[in-house]
Amino acid sequence: MKGKISIKDLVIVDGYNFIFYFFKSEGLSNENLTYLREKLIEDFIEYKSQKSCDVIVVFDARNSKNTSRSTQIIDGVKVIFSRRGRTADDVIEELISKITGYKKTFVVTSDYLQQKVVFRKSIYRKSVREFNLEIEDYKNKVREDIKRLKAGSESAFFSLEKRLSSRTRKKFLELREKSK
Repeated sequence: MKGKISIKDLVIVDGYNFIFYFFKSEGLSNENLTYLREKLIEDFIEYKSQKSCDVIVVFDARNSKNTSRSTQIIDGVKVIFSRRGRTADDVIEELISKITGYKKTFVVTSDYLQQKVVFRKSIYRKSVREFNLEIEDYKNKVREDIKRLKAGSESAFFSLEKRLSSRTRKKFLELREKSK
């Protein structure tokens, strides 16, 4: 978004930095890594809908065969894979130098060097641990809301029979008997 100031915040996440903060990379197979990547994106989709912000997650593809950067939108979350030879940090630095128009821009990484670069550009930074706690907090709020709504709807629910007038109920029962 260029020019016009948005009322939204932008969150840019170093995806593999996020995953490897919680899991050791040596023990992860490609299949596990794909699963964790997809799960992480699902969490960001949920976070985006709760927080009403834009989210970009950047994955490092520097050791892959991708000669160009790839970008896709998954349920409103922009997912970027760097090209071969470029790190996610390179892409994030490029993004923060070009993107304007947001109320606040946050970069989520636990990479110390990246945090220093981001800090110098007066972009807000969050550690992976801090952002994960924020995501978990939103998940818990959603769970509580669902539980509360479910409890409220069960007590307010009346069967169809109880919602019908006695006259309509009588006609309904007559029709039911005829159809047997």
